[in-house]
Amino acid sequence: MEKFAVCVADDCADENDLLCMGLRLNNYRALAAYTGRETLDLCRSGQVDVLLLDVEMPDMDGYEVCRQLKADPATAGLPVIFITAHSDAENVIQGYDLGAADFIAKPFNLPIVMIRIEAIMRTMQSRDELPVADDVIDTAYTDQLTGLRNSRFLLERLQEEVEKAHRYDYTVSCVMLDVDDTSALDVEVGTAALDDILVEVAMAMRGSSRNYDILARYDGALFAAVLPHTLMEEAVQYAQKINEEITTMTFNDPCCPTQAKLRFGIVSCRNGAAKGADHILGEAMQGLLKAKSYTDKRLYAKDLNTQTESSF
Repeated sequence: MEKFAVCVADDCADENDLLCMGLRLNNYRALAAYTGRETLDLCRSGQVDVLLLDVEMPDMDGYEVCRQLKADPATAGLPVIFITAHSDAENVIQGYDLGAADFIAKPFNLPIVMIRIEAIMRTMQSRDELPVADDVIDTAYTDQLTGLRNSRFLLERLQEEVEKAHRYDYTVSCVMLDVDDTSALDVEVGTAALDDILVEVAMAMRGSSRNYDILARYDGALFAAVLPHTLMEEAVQYAQKINEEITTMTFNDPCCPTQAKLRFGIVSCRNGAAKGADHILGEAMQGLLKAKSYTDKRLYAKDLNTQTESSF
């Protein structure tokens, strides 16, 4: 089978070499670019399947490169992953607004970069093209700590649900949840282990969900839930219920009473309002970033059809 080609656009030779080496070890074809112009030329040549794009480039910044790619019908569908030290909320939102599929902060974790790329690759293939046994597929789609699905499964199923919502005219919601902060309620015993809190979050999500909802640990302390046939108001209630359960469970832990602060980004769409899994996930991520910017609120929600926005 022909290898997928990933273009690494970074003017730092050491980081470019490291990413290219990691890609080759993971059976990708790596193409290096060190300027914005080189990047555009490679992408327009049709050789590139995914672009890893730094913001700081010597001739034009990565945002301008992404803007030109998305404006060209020939390259508009090319998945772009920003990988940069500019990881504050404003820059992340700008990247998603330009159509980025993902955003990875430097210094990066190379295995995580590979997982993000693989998740995007999976959305570009149908399941029929994966010649592996069912039990192998299940393991590959499961987070080992929480037992929830992982990011690769989430992206594939979210795309399916968005397409079904368009076809059958119903609302689908996506909830992004982040364990934003933890603090000990007993200074001497300290906080509960983060892994324990993440397992508690997974349990709360399962307890609040229906059997056809799609639950995933997206990355680190970041979780996602895809809720078919769910209006924005119902998705907000779902998030609030999880928040209450986590507050109760961690606060009352007899060994390490801990206050866990959760943040939520929610987006809902009906009948094709979203442009696909990447778009709706990007909108939910933007909502999560906005929720993180509040000091007195934990949740930001947006309906893509009505452009209604709410914060709680």
